[in-house]
Amino acid sequence: MSGPTAPRIMIDGELCVPGTSARPRLDDGLVRGDGVFEGLRAYGRRPRTPKAHLDRLAASAAAIDLPIDRDLIARELDDLCAAASDPDCAVRIMLTRGGQRIIREEPLPQLPASWLLSAQAHRITPLLIGSKTLSYAANMQANRRAKAAGADEALLYDPDTAGILEAPTSAFLWLEGDKVCAPPLSTGILDSITRRLIAEVTDLHVHARRLDDLQDAEGGMLVSTVMELQPIHGVQGIVEWGGARARVAELAQALAEVSAARAVPACA
Repeated sequence: MSGPTAPRIMIDGELCVPGTSARPRLDDGLVRGDGVFEGLRAYGRRPRTPKAHLDRLAASAAAIDLPIDRDLIARELDDLCAAASDPDCAVRIMLTRGGQRIIREEPLPQLPASWLLSAQAHRITPLLIGSKTLSYAANMQANRRAKAAGADEALLYDPDTAGILEAPTSAFLWLEGDKVCAPPLSTGILDSITRRLIAEVTDLHVHARRLDDLQDAEGGMLVSTVMELQPIHGVQGIVEWGGARARVAELAQALAEVSAARAVPACA
């Protein structure tokens, strides 16, 4: 895709249109998935909660002993957002072991009105707990299996305890009455920045639950930076929640408002 409306990409500070200018090098980090990434969302060409995302990027890099220049990445993030073909878009930052900095504009995905999940067993790699590395093959395989089963997305769970974890690219929350609940970070799940925003707009009750416990829940939702809050209508073989709950719609609106308010320059 080329032309003035093509999604923008920046490689090592050089802004280009995909397929027409700079291309990533096949360094060892890119080939082996040895690097880190962050996914953000831009509102009006401004990234949402950039400090939190850069903090997490730096923490992921530290977890795999990857040195980064945070200030440089912040400047390049602002430059990419300012040049984005769509003012409201997703943005992905990728840093490789070979030292490459790749920042890519991505279109916002088309999402179902409500999601059906498929439970998929997953063990979190102890060496990578809490970090977002380029090695996301297990997450993508979980989603392929979920879609092959007729679902929209996977819900990861610990095969040893049947404890609820997260979705492959988003956090999972559920309702107990009107209470919004989430699994503890001690399970090894990612510290979701959007989940933190949910905790700002409502009380978040954090405790471990097994898959079967969802039979007693009143609803569920996925939350992430890119897709904000999405309602879930069931988990295959475990629970069917039917139509969207008013409480879920209320949370979606509150999150949309706080997300738009947190769109600021990364270098601010």
